[in-house]
Formats: sequence, C-alpha cells, structure tokens
Amino acid sequence: MTTPARVYQNVSYQELLRYAETNPHRARTLDSMEIRMSIVKEITLDSLCLPGYTAFSLYPTGIISLFACLADPHYYMLAPPSARTDIVMSLVTTLQEEVEILRTSPLARKRKNLYQLLGKAFHGARMEDKDYMDLLEGVAYLREFQFVVMKEAVQERVEGTHDATVPSGVKGEIRFSSNPMNWKKEKATWLVDHHARWVAMPSGPTARRFSALVGDWISDMEGRGWVVQWPEVEATKVELIAQLSTRPTWQETDRKQLKEVLAVRLGKLTTLQQFALWA
Repeated sequence: MTTPARVYQNVSYQELLRYAETNPHRARTLDSMEIRMSIVKEITLDSLCLPGYTAFSLYPTGIISLFACLADPHYYMLAPPSARTDIVMSLVTTLQEEVEILRTSPLARKRKNLYQLLGKAFHGARMEDKDYMDLLEGVAYLREFQFVVMKEAVQERVEGTHDATVPSGVKGEIRFSSNPMNWKKEKATWLVDHHARWVAMPSGPTARRFSALVGDWISDMEGRGWVVQWPEVEATKVELIAQLSTRPTWQETDRKQLKEVLAVRLGKLTTLQQFALWA
C-alpha cells in the first residue's frame, strides 16, 4: 500500500489569522525559561600581590584569543566556545590584513614573519619563545596595548624549558611585550600569563587600574624572587656612568661594573621612574 501524495495549498496571511482564531489552544503560553550566564573560570591573584584582580582563563588559549577578549571583555566572557572560535577566526584574518601597517613602523622588518606567526598561532603550531614574544609585540603594536608577561618557574619545568643554571629560589620571570621605557600612560597596560593562558582582570569597581600600580607591583615581585627582564639603555659606558652617578643609589665602586650591567641598571631606574608618574 502506497502513501498518498500530500497536497499543499497556498493561503493568504489573512486566512492564517482566521485559522488561528479557531485554534482551541491559542491561549496557551510557554513556561518562562531562566537564562544563565556562561560560567567563566576566574582565580584570585592575591597570591601574586594583586588584590582586587582575578586571572580570567582564556579559551581557546593563545595570543589571538587574548586580543579577542580585550577587544570586548564582557562579550567574550559570555560568549559560548563556538562563538569565541568564530571571533578568533575573524580576528586573525583582520590582523593579517593589518600587518602591512607595520611597513612604516619600527617593526617593518618583522611584518612578513608576523604574518606567518599569526597563521601558526591560529592553527596551534608550536612556536619558539622568541617567536611568541615577537608575535605579542607585533599585535600589541597594532592594537596599541602594553603587556607585562609572567612565566612561573614551575611552568618552565612542565614545558621542558627550565634553565638548570637558574637558582632554585627563583619563582619565575617577568617580561615586557616591548621596551617599557617607550610605553605611554594613555595606552592600556595588561598583565598576562606566558602564552596567554590567562589575563588579569579587575574583580570590582574599586580595583585600581593596573598601570597605576605596575611600578610598585613589579618591584615587590622582584623582591619576592621573580626575575625581571629590565630593558637596557643604549649608550657608551661613559654616558651610562654620567647618568647613573646622579642617582642616590650610585657608589664610586660601581664604575668597575661591566657596561652591560650598568645599561640594565639605568634601564630599570628609568622604567620605574616612568611608572611612578602613572600612579
């Protein structure tokens, strides 16, 4: 026995309304549904001397996801994983198109490599540590952000990149996405984990902006066993001594120090002096 073919009939909108009026269930409504925000993973940063801040876990992880989050943190936090993947895909395409902007910038020679690194980052390919920092510097330049980057010593041991010559008391390393002596107060400054697994977010309206406390915070972390990769000032040893000798911490025996040591010392003092003006 064959099923008879269905016959369809075109009806007007007015006819549909008349049919609806005769529907015996037209007064029924659906039960209200509670809408819950997506659960985001946040860990307090009190242990890193940042009360009022939490480490917001990025998913997917990585530099592209980091910049997608910072473009609109609230939307990113509430977006489901599939939506975040779409955001990241769209952003990496946009960034690759914007790489040509670097043609007239200090990063002009790195733009071709940056284009390739964006593709590697999107596909999750393994990158060397230098490539990671070059990528962070390049995208930060395009988006006008400044980053303080943390890498815990335990993380280095897990990744197999731990330097055996580093004393066991060292808790980790703190780097800058670019030379902090050239940073600007008006640009947003963020604290992120190495390889962008999390970004520090203020957990309340009373939390001070990170740029206002970055100088004191870094000094505190250095005193607690973190190695800070301070920038070096490019100058001759005579010029370095001339500038450092005017500082209250200068001692005449410091003249015997190597030029490299003096360059880092002046870079540290200059950076902290600049951060102090942001407080």
